[in-house]
Amino acid sequence: MCIFITWTIIFPISFFLHMQTFVFKRPPIFPRSLITMIAFMGFYSIGIALCKDIPDIEGDTKFGIYSFSSRFGQKHVFWTCIFLFEMAFGVALLAGATSPYNWSKIVTGLGHAILASIVWYQAKYVDLENKASISSFYFFIWKLLSVEYLLMPFIR
Repeated sequence: MCIFITWTIIFPISFFLHMQTFVFKRPPIFPRSLITMIAFMGFYSIGIALCKDIPDIEGDTKFGIYSFSSRFGQKHVFWTCIFLFEMAFGVALLAGATSPYNWSKIVTGLGHAILASIVWYQAKYVDLENKASISSFYFFIWKLLSVEYLLMPFIR
């Protein structure tokens, strides 16, 4: 829940409002790009939070912690995370595709389609029995989030 609130609400809204009111001296508004960022980060942060617990299933069951992974199984939770990541990229792709600017449509559409394809491709090769493989994928999705921060300003 902490990851969701921090990455979905606190960071995007506070940063945007700071830039809007103090840096640019404009009235606070909630444009389409901010709403897209909030929706994207909502899906993506829930996926990250769920993905973080996948390798800890042995310890969770041993100590009686009922995480999603221990209740529903690693495979089910992993593919739920992949679905959430794909939904996040779909939100950004849709927002870019509905832009009035052709350059924004091309950059965001192509960029998010590539990122969604990379996530899907990498997910097929994750070995859920191997903690190193799961951890590697977990760090990979954080790297993709950095790439997303490069693409988000192109959504208009």
